[in-house]
Amino acid sequence: MSSGNKGKAQKETSSEVQVGRSVTTQRARKKVFPGPKGSHVPLRVAISRQAHAELAAHARESLQAEVCGVLVGEVCQDDEGIYTDVQAIIRGQAASEGSTHVTFTQATWNAIHETIDREHADRSIVGWYHTHPGFGVEFSEMDLFIQKNFFSGEAQVALVTDPISGEVALAANGGEDGGITYLPCYWVDGREQPARVPASSMPATMQGSERHPATARSLEALENRISQLTQSLDEVTSMFYKTLFFAGAVVCLGVLVFAGLLIRAQFQARIEPPQLNSFVPVPVKIGDKNVLLGVSVVNWDVPPELNALLLDLEKEKQEEAAKAAAAALEEGQPEKKEKAKPASQPKQVEPPHAAPQPASSPSPPAQSAPQPPASPPAAK
Repeated sequence: MSSGNKGKAQKETSSEVQVGRSVTTQRARKKVFPGPKGSHVPLRVAISRQAHAELAAHARESLQAEVCGVLVGEVCQDDEGIYTDVQAIIRGQAASEGSTHVTFTQATWNAIHETIDREHADRSIVGWYHTHPGFGVEFSEMDLFIQKNFFSGEAQVALVTDPISGEVALAANGGEDGGITYLPCYWVDGREQPARVPASSMPATMQGSERHPATARSLEALENRISQLTQSLDEVTSMFYKTLFFAGAVVCLGVLVFAGLLIRAQFQARIEPPQLNSFVPVPVKIGDKNVLLGVSVVNWDVPPELNALLLDLEKEKQEEAAKAAAAALEEGQPEKKEKAKPASQPKQVEPPHAAPQPASSPSPPAQSAPQPPASPPAAK
């Protein structure tokens, strides 16, 4: 890739888009700015909601290495001047990505131009973006070199974002000594979004008073420390949620396995064939001949739900039999009581009194006992 230098300032109605050796001049399109009027910023930047969401998603895909891409859209103009309208992004495929650097390779540019020709023929490159995962959104010297030499158009912007802290910084060309100017805000679907402006880049009117360089360095170190703490907190939170998700997945998997085994056991219990226990020959007379028929005695498990139903039916039968026996017992109880009543009554003792004499009847004369014959007188 060769770099090019920007010439004289162009007219208000045109903007030079320069990427490597490819230079195209695009007329600014007449279009109403989607944000409010009277915005006092060096360059207004409008980003569509879809492009903003895709850029944020691309930035969050890698928290260890930088990622990059280009901003695609149009250079527009209204009554207040030129502004940049970002309508899409193209990811920097095949870029050389590291933890603290990113490089647009020739393969990256080839893929970008193929995508533009295929999907964005009526648009052009209006800037580029990359990430600083975990170490702030201030542009480095290499970032400034890329912006100055490969995105030097009047309306081309550079965007850097930290996917961990969520901060965004925007810069446009036209700063002092050919440098860049930080933009304090940008607009997404007409809504203003704040952009990070480093303290060292703020003008005196924004800072309130001139700061000593040592103070600026201390503030910068404090910002870096806060970014590191935020990164550590995000990592701990991410680890916690990953652990929680893993534990929940294990529990759900265990429940599913248990339910599957239970269903499988019930299904197998229903289709399991009976097991032969014994064989009993039974003589049967057919015509004038006796034959033996075999009767198999098998074990066949009854499914739990049917077994419970049979137990309920058996219990109902027993209850009905008990009720019938109780009813029969109640019906037979009065008869037994009536039969046992006379025997159980105590004998009544009559008071003593003269018993009535039966009527006398002539009794036969009493017969005296026969007397023995008198003995003869004794002889003298």
